[in-house]
Amino acid sequence: MAEALLDLVALEKTLRYARRTLGPDVTVQRLLVLVAVYGNEGASQSELLGTLGDISITALSRNLADLSALTSRKTPGPGLIELRVDPLNLRRKQVYLTARGRRFFARWPRATAAA
Repeated sequence: MAEALLDLVALEKTLRYARRTLGPDVTVQRLLVLVAVYGNEGASQSELLGTLGDISITALSRNLADLSALTSRKTPGPGLIELRVDPLNLRRKQVYLTARGRRFFARWPRATAAA
């Protein structure tokens, strides 16, 4: 029970950090997608879908867009990720963190410890 409470506190701190850094519209699902990209850089959207499990391809695509420089609503986004065409398969896009995305993860532990 105490461990589950600690997990919830860590999640709350992480979400506060993300919203402070990226904006108030960051959701837990969007944060999970970002963590999946961090752990699987260079993966395709379908490969990310396999690691996330309980998310539809539509939701994944929307969240990826909303984490990139241009959101699904065609407004400026946080620019944390970018999609690149796979040079071996031009129909496949690979997902990578941008420099801003790497800075977000580098600052995460310190920011959530202080929160």
